[in-house]
Amino acid sequence: MFDGYQNETFKLRTMLFFTINDFPTYENLSGYSVKGHHACLICEENTSYVQLKHGRKIVYTRHRHFLKPYHPCHRLKNAFNGSQEHENVLISLTGQLVLEQVEDINTIFGKTQKKEKKVKLAYGRKK
Repeated sequence: MFDGYQNETFKLRTMLFFTINDFPTYENLSGYSVKGHHACLICEENTSYVQLKHGRKIVYTRHRHFLKPYHPCHRLKNAFNGSQEHENVLISLTGQLVLEQVEDINTIFGKTQKKEKKVKLAYGRKK
């Protein structure tokens, strides 16, 4: 980094502490997939989902367990997917469990090289 006032360069170190963003940006910043069958950031591999019969869309279900135990929405069937929910809220991870999940992650900083695209020529031949 360059300091214009003192006319010198220095090494600037930063840390991203907190962000508010949409899901595609969250995926770019964290590397965590926000698509697919296990896209819930809290449930992770316990994400409950249904893939629609006549399409490729995924619907995430069973999130009423985040409500208070006697919330009236637990009993509603018709407003949701035709079933009641009585699951308990997931237990928060301890620091030790989080460490075990992330200690083997290999982080590569910087931009990655993009693969060369094949150019399609006339008559369907590839270059």
